[in-house]
Amino acid sequence: MAARSQERRSERLEVRVPPSLHNRVSQAAALRGQTLAAFVTAAVQDAAQRAIEDAEVTRLNRNDFAALVRALDTEAEPNHALRAAAARHSAITGHA
Repeated sequence: MAARSQERRSERLEVRVPPSLHNRVSQAAALRGQTLAAFVTAAVQDAAQRAIEDAEVTRLNRNDFAALVRALDTEAEPNHALRAAAARHSAITGHA
């Protein structure tokens, strides 16, 4: 399977934008020394990657991460909700 950067086929993606945005994007592309199509393609690819990562990756600040680590390191007896969830899991899957 060919890598995405080496794909030979391409799909057309059309979007209508206000003239002011078109001018701004054209200016940005020129400043980067890129064609308008190359600039927009790279920007869309970056935005898509960020959107996917935002949906798939959970980020914690230092305080929340420290609280998570403390919670994971603390040995505690399972509470009622956890015991009930484990019982439901066992009933559904047949695994203890």
